Amino acid sequence: MERTKILVVDDNERNRYLVSFILEKNGFEVVTANDGLEGVETAREQRVNLIIMDIKMPKMDGYEATIRIKKLEGYQSVPIIALTSYAMAGDKKKAVAAGCDGYIAKPINPETFMDEIRRFLEVIK
Repeated sequence: MERTKILVVDDNERNRYLVSFILEKNGFEVVTANDGLEGVETAREQRVNLIIMDIKMPKMDGYEATIRIKKLEGYQSVPIIALTSYAMAGDKKKAVAAGCDGYIAKPINPETFMDEIRRFLEVIK
């Protein structure tokens, strides 16, 4: 059986490592991208089941990357979860307006983080 593939898009190496480590420890296949532009390209090149998207990144922010990925063939129903240190009331609305299906604030709690990820994967089964 093919493992669930998750794309982690974050310009911060520590964040990418932490999220990837937690996901891999829980049996997921992980691919990463260093910024929004690379995230769009990676989504175009590799079929993934879920995307974890940082918002504040160089070259292309997570809002724009989300908009572009959702326009790719086959990605309309792929959940994109915003992962950001922006925790203001309007930030969640802005992420959802860009096409994000969920929102997780940094710093992440490994236990609740996996609960959130599993919840979004249940939706696509």
